[in-house]
Amino acid sequence: MLAYYFTDITSDLRLDPLDYAPTVVDAVLRNLVPVAYAVAAALGAWEARKLGNADVWQWGVVRSRYTIAAHTLIPVVTLAWLVLLLPVLCGLIQTGTPLDLSGTGLVVFAMLLCAAHAVIGFGWGVAVRHIAAVPVIAVLDFLALGWSTGLTVPWPRHLTSLYPGRLLFGELPTAPAIVAPLLVGLGAAAAVALLWSGIPRPWLRAALAGALALACFGGGYAIVKDWSYIGPRSTGHGSMSCTNDSPRICTPSAYAAELPAMREEATATLQTLRKAGIDAHPATLTDTLAAVRYPEPSTTTDWHLPLGTSHAVGMTPYQVARTAVRFECEPPATEPARLVYYWVSMKVGQGDVYLRRLSTEPDFTAQKRELLRARVGKVLDMDAADQTNWFRRTVASACEQAP
Repeated sequence: MLAYYFTDITSDLRLDPLDYAPTVVDAVLRNLVPVAYAVAAALGAWEARKLGNADVWQWGVVRSRYTIAAHTLIPVVTLAWLVLLLPVLCGLIQTGTPLDLSGTGLVVFAMLLCAAHAVIGFGWGVAVRHIAAVPVIAVLDFLALGWSTGLTVPWPRHLTSLYPGRLLFGELPTAPAIVAPLLVGLGAAAAVALLWSGIPRPWLRAALAGALALACFGGGYAIVKDWSYIGPRSTGHGSMSCTNDSPRICTPSAYAAELPAMREEATATLQTLRKAGIDAHPATLTDTLAAVRYPEPSTTTDWHLPLGTSHAVGMTPYQVARTAVRFECEPPATEPARLVYYWVSMKVGQGDVYLRRLSTEPDFTAQKRELLRARVGKVLDMDAADQTNWFRRTVASACEQAP
């Protein structure tokens, strides 16, 4: 497992988790879950086959079948849990991320399903005593999870606990996303266990087990059938640090030491924008890392911008200036919008930053770059009042010309 970790899993840990444990736990588990489940099922079948070959089930009733199975599965489940826990521990140590309650919950979730797969494998080994039962259940279990990830239909993957798309900072699976795979996995394990019950008629045991398995699968399917490739996730679970001054600046706690510098940059930029006649009076500046997948739109008082990442590369003034520009339409016309964005970028001393961003757009040629520089250069030669009037007219025309 350590060889598997260092050759395959470490590549998924390159993204800075921002001290958010679920990001690390998810990155490790998405690689390990198919292996751990297959190990649990295969070893469960192996132990059941040994008991069957020893004619344990034909002995006198001293202990119940469930007690025998539970005692037999303890080392199997323990080993499968170690397959999960040791690499998770390595990932947390490697990234320097402390384990929190949310990360622990994801691990416990995987451990429950590991135990369910061990029970399913044990039932398989009771029914099929041939030595081939062990590799067959291992391969089938492993491929069942892998098969779900290769389908264009998304619902099978949501029932396996292999969540598509890694968990970003502050994200967690919603309660239905946790319940659906648990319902299918634990329901299947309960159905297998029901086959060992003391109900005298085999056909009745089989009917009840089949009904339970179908009901649990149907319930899980009903939960996930309308989900897209990325299942529902809740946000806002990451630890945030905020300043107490106005404007209030909030960023992931991993950047807490940089908050004073961020505030100084943001405050200076806001003052520059206000001198240029721009309405820049936000009450809060919140890092977009707080909700990357489901970003909140900025308002006149609450601005959302990439504070942490932009501060790391010296682009905080550009991001603040860009957020200060507010169009009444979406999207605005391209040419007037570019003029406005370049003008505010020049006002805060980061015009080159905006030009570098524009250079990634295929339609922005060298000729357009020079024309943009020339037009904005003429505006910058005007007095302050004329520049403010130009800014307001251009913002309005960007919506008048919008498609």
